[in-house]
Amino acid sequence: MSNGGFIGPVVAPSLGDLVTAFTASGTFTRSKSTGTVGVVAGGGQGAGNIGGSGGGGGLILTPSSFPLPASPTTITIGGGGGPGTPHPATTPGDNDQGGNGIDSSFGTALVSIGGGGGGDHSSNGSNVGAPGGSGGGGRRNGPPGGSALQPGRPGDSGTYGFGSAGSGGTAPDSSGRAGAGGGAGGAGSAGNGGASKAMPAFPTSYGLTGNYAGGGGAGGSVPQGGAACGTSGGGGAGGGNTPYADGQANTGGAGKGGGGGATPTAPSSAGLGGSGVVLVTEADVLQNTSGVWTLADVIENVKNGTWSSS
Repeated sequence: MSNGGFIGPVVAPSLGDLVTAFTASGTFTRSKSTGTVGVVAGGGQGAGNIGGSGGGGGLILTPSSFPLPASPTTITIGGGGGPGTPHPATTPGDNDQGGNGIDSSFGTALVSIGGGGGGDHSSNGSNVGAPGGSGGGGRRNGPPGGSALQPGRPGDSGTYGFGSAGSGGTAPDSSGRAGAGGGAGGAGSAGNGGASKAMPAFPTSYGLTGNYAGGGGAGGSVPQGGAACGTSGGGGAGGGNTPYADGQANTGGAGKGGGGGATPTAPSSAGLGGSGVVLVTEADVLQNTSGVWTLADVIENVKNGTWSSS
């Protein structure tokens, strides 16, 4: 038979890159012994009331020669930071600081750390940015940003890990900007979220046009609104009484800090972190080899003149 013994559509097997994307936890089974692995944790939550933004989730990007486990590998996707995630506040009992993102992992070999939450402006709140994969930004008037934990992780998680520190805010307190969280591609600054990082091994249809783990823009007093870096993946601009914004799902982008002004934003009104993602690219994988088709496949191929029965 012209199609190799199958009755069905003409299928031309081909070699090419096989990209496996996990936007929820699952199990990875390899097709090749090596590949490129990208692991992005959940981004941190911003803080309200002229608060700092969250830091982007920690990012891991291996070379294409990374050995893939022979046995099925457990994949964990971390959620973005929010009210129910850890708040590593410095003030006992305080929950105003933005919540940290949750870790993502590729088995036990590659663990990315959730982004740090932003520091809050409330008098009884935690003013500093929390440490995380990338650190969160501190509130306005100077409290420091959080440190970046991802590059210092043991083993391959640190060797191939990316993350940057958050920044402190600016003074004077009456008109200053809050600090912004760091991103996988760069540190935050007063108002501006740290840049995200591109992962060229994966198509730009993933992430935020191929970018991941950006820091969110910080909150500020009128007219001192901060802005997220243009390629960040984090939430949008801060500013006096402006709406907060969430990090985009499955990018590890951070949430924006809340605005301020005549009616300061409530502590809970700040952007949530975006969830993480795990991506694997395996080169030269034989594809389009299935000889099993659904009835819908049959009908579509008959309509297109691509069904063979001889």
